[in-house]
Amino acid sequence: MKNYYLLILAIFIGMTSANAQLTSDVEMTGMLIFTKEKEPAKMTGSPYYEDDFIIGQVMEDKRKVRMLMRYNALEDMVVLRPNTTSTKEYVLPKKKSITYDFGDYTYFIDRLKTEEGELEAYFAKFYQGENSTFVGQPKADFTPARQATTGYSKDKPASIKVEMVYYISIDGKPFREVRLKEKDLEDLFDSDRMEDYLDDRKIKTEADVVAMLKFYDSI
Repeated sequence: MKNYYLLILAIFIGMTSANAQLTSDVEMTGMLIFTKEKEPAKMTGSPYYEDDFIIGQVMEDKRKVRMLMRYNALEDMVVLRPNTTSTKEYVLPKKKSITYDFGDYTYFIDRLKTEEGELEAYFAKFYQGENSTFVGQPKADFTPARQATTGYSKDKPASIKVEMVYYISIDGKPFREVRLKEKDLEDLFDSDRMEDYLDDRKIKTEADVVAMLKFYDSI
């Protein structure tokens, strides 16, 4: 069985007199949670979107604490480690008030209205402006193990691949699933200036999309 601990954070925020930066003193206690084992003993790939644990911030209201984090797409949970020397992994309750800041994006749990219907899960928020929002959902593509069917073939272990599925909302409309390509993004806008913008630029990365939406929110 895969073991996780429910992390209870008692965060005491203080101010340093030297540079007025927020510091946090964290007291942690754990309650063991037994979850269904979803990862086979032999499997290629990883259920995590991030390659390794990343230093980020767990946030609830005005409280913050730095921890090591990464997202498990197979179990739809953000897994935490308190420091680099710890091997214990923790999860927090799934609450809308708790978010996870990874730097370039922030995980949050919510129910979003998309063009295909409502979708409830953890999402990665890359950008939110006055008239546009850009999020992603890491999705796990799981292939079960297969036994050899003939004496000449070999057993194939289970495999998993996690990829980000992107959604954009413009002017409060339902989120639309998009690929990071100009042709997909052009259909979002009814604006000559945005058409000119996309004609002059290649959109290949999340940062390119963020820059595009910042331009849209500025016009």
